[in-house]
Amino acid sequence: MLTPLTLTAISVLRHISSHETGNLQDLECGCKPLDELLGQLESAGLIRVRTDQSGSGIPKTYELTRPLFRISLLDLMEAVDQHLNCNQPDCEKMYARYHYAAHKLGIVNQMTRAYLSEIPLTDL
Repeated sequence: MLTPLTLTAISVLRHISSHETGNLQDLECGCKPLDELLGQLESAGLIRVRTDQSGSGIPKTYELTRPLFRISLLDLMEAVDQHLNCNQPDCEKMYARYHYAAHKLGIVNQMTRAYLSEIPLTDL
């Protein structure tokens, strides 16, 4: 349901939250260069360069601008200009991938699919 880029951005924010910014390069996906993704997250105000690092010659390290639990999926999706992939629900895969959010995402998926199925192409 979530795009690979959205999942990568979630991983990046989790790593930054746990102060594991040294190995962010390992998280890069084929859909977008990591520096571009970090730029989007920074432009959206979700992360910032650590103040003790700015202007120095060492690689940038980042910190969240607010606690991870205060950043919503909507905040993240808007920051990286992503969307939901509505798909056929598979409860087992959904819970394995999205853990605690699986129930809410499943409802969103079903409701979105229901609404989209009621829009004929002639209305567009």
